Amino acid sequence: ADVSSGLATSVVQTSTPREGLSYSCTAGDEVEDLTALLAFIKGKHPDVQAVASGAIASDYQRLRVEAVCARLGLVSLGYLWHQPQDQLLSDMIDIGIEAVLVKVAAIGLDPHKHLGKSIRQMQPLLRSLRDRFGCNVCGEGGEYETLTLDCPAFHRGRIVL
Repeated sequence: ADVSSGLATSVVQTSTPREGLSYSCTAGDEVEDLTALLAFIKGKHPDVQAVASGAIASDYQRLRVEAVCARLGLVSLGYLWHQPQDQLLSDMIDIGIEAVLVKVAAIGLDPHKHLGKSIRQMQPLLRSLRDRFGCNVCGEGGEYETLTLDCPAFHRGRIVL
């Protein structure tokens, strides 16, 4: 892990062999990479007491983050948990989060048309897909993945592709 920039990063070298909702320590699971990274951070910064995750509706994600936090004596913070997704997407756009789609996996989303488009550009279509097919506008069902290029929390500039 590298923390020289103030941002801790690590390469995930494992997979997701256990896909059920409950989680127990499993060798080779990506959760163990997260555990190792957070343990490293906690070692470098003993004052760290909590981890905030962006889980909105995924019990799968929330339960894994909670399991890691419990093992490391950290508090799991889920500020977005069960918040209305349409409002969250609007709020993200309104506060200046610039994120682009980097993966699509839902009916109505075409990689040739939609990859690289911003969430601002995609918002009307995402709402339409929600109304027509029940898709999650924030992608919580795996409909899409994003890369954040800029947001108010970025103090060292934006990511340029």
